[in-house]
Amino acid sequence: MEYFILFLAVLCIAVQFNINKAYQKKFVRGMRDIFFFPFAGGTVNLIFFSLLSLIFYGGLPDFSAFSFTMSIILAVVSALSSLVGILIMKYGKMSVYSVFMMLGGMMLPYFYGLLFLSEDISAARITGLIILICALPCSVINPAAKKDNTNTPQPKFYYILCICIFLLNGTMSIISKSHSINASAIPAANFIVYANLWSMIINGTAYYIFARRFKKSKKMNARADIYDINEVTPNKIQAVLTAAVFAIVGGSGFLFQLISAETVPAVALYPFVTGGAIVLSSAGARIFFKEKISKPALAGIIMSIFGTLLFLIQ
Repeated sequence: MEYFILFLAVLCIAVQFNINKAYQKKFVRGMRDIFFFPFAGGTVNLIFFSLLSLIFYGGLPDFSAFSFTMSIILAVVSALSSLVGILIMKYGKMSVYSVFMMLGGMMLPYFYGLLFLSEDISAARITGLIILICALPCSVINPAAKKDNTNTPQPKFYYILCICIFLLNGTMSIISKSHSINASAIPAANFIVYANLWSMIINGTAYYIFARRFKKSKKMNARADIYDINEVTPNKIQAVLTAAVFAIVGGSGFLFQLISAETVPAVALYPFVTGGAIVLSSAGARIFFKEKISKPALAGIIMSIFGTLLFLIQ
């Protein structure tokens, strides 16, 4: 049963990638739009998981100082991750984003499990780790870019963004694992309520700041403002609905992952999530956004699958 729940988490993560890409392509025009997405999503998740806590736990979320502190840290890292993630997909392919993000979410908690949780190590997992590391650069190799003059060259800071998302998602995974195994931790659904409360506050503040700057700019005011609070437009409704679906899918996936972390070892949990999310999100990028998968990228996906399978060997 725990691996079925883990599969649901992987499926939600892959769907989340595709929704994120769809929002970026249709609505993102500046920093204001970037912060609106996690702000709206955090608000929806706060309401959604508060209701879950009320239904399944019979009241408002439990409280512990440890969980409250961890939720603040998680919200800050998550806000940075959302910002970097949308910027990566603005300048590159979703498959690149998914590989760097998911490998970060696997490799860092893997070492955390070995160093601090005394989790088992094996030759198969070490081999799988080496293969996954080799798969990482394959995702950014695009031979067609040199032959196709229509491709927009990637800015120099693009690869710095990829490294940042690698580190940020790995940090989020470590925070999640650390919380789930601590005796002072509150239930997973309750923890997500606090994390989304802080996410809403952090991203809402950033959105407010950039929205005010947007209104003060005559140049920007000359363009249609889909978030004008005095007007309800189809674009505004679509943006809010996109953020809401993203929030529920992503929040559910995170909940499934937290539940799985309580019983599945970190050395198996995160490689399983990594390999599955890379495969499903790459397939989604190809089907829904017509992103071409180069031969090196395809080789990287195959290596990711094989490396993940090795990690599951006891």
